[in-house]
Amino acid sequence: MLCLLLLVSAVLALAACEKPLEDYVSQVKLDMNSDSAKLTATVKNYIDGDTTHFLVDASVIPTGVLKARYIAINTPESTGVVEPWGKKASNFTKEKLQSATSIILESDNDKWNIDSTGSRYVVWVWYRTSEDADYRNLNIEILQEGLALASNSTQNRYGEICGNAINQAIEHKLYCYSDKADPDFYTGE
Repeated sequence: MLCLLLLVSAVLALAACEKPLEDYVSQVKLDMNSDSAKLTATVKNYIDGDTTHFLVDASVIPTGVLKARYIAINTPESTGVVEPWGKKASNFTKEKLQSATSIILESDNDKWNIDSTGSRYVVWVWYRTSEDADYRNLNIEILQEGLALASNSTQNRYGEICGNAINQAIEHKLYCYSDKADPDFYTGE
């Protein structure tokens, strides 16, 4: 009985030592005066967790539609081929942007850059949910939640914070880094 009591005490002590989740997103602020390209946008179509089509001023993109690929993240697929946690990531992105009162897209430098497919622009997505709220970086928030794998995450303007967010998701075994199965993923069983 004493051994069992000691074992339970040890497990409880270890559980109490686990670090709480830190909100790395709140540590990054949108700097409208930085040299990066920025523009306001509204959502046209939700595609998946790391791709959204935005309506923008036609002076920036002649079609008025900027097909955005989020910098630093790669969420599991949720269109065509569906992967574990893909629907969760897609729904997370959609919920955050639906709650937005304002969205700003930011490039990693002073020009709008095309991804490797040649059809999408790589961007940071910032949103806020009220006029008096700070903008939140959705890319980093998706990493922090464990809903994306790293994709050149530390080789950009917010690299250090991205690295911290990924490490926390791994440490806490969140979603993509979990050893648990996605309950919404059909495995055919």
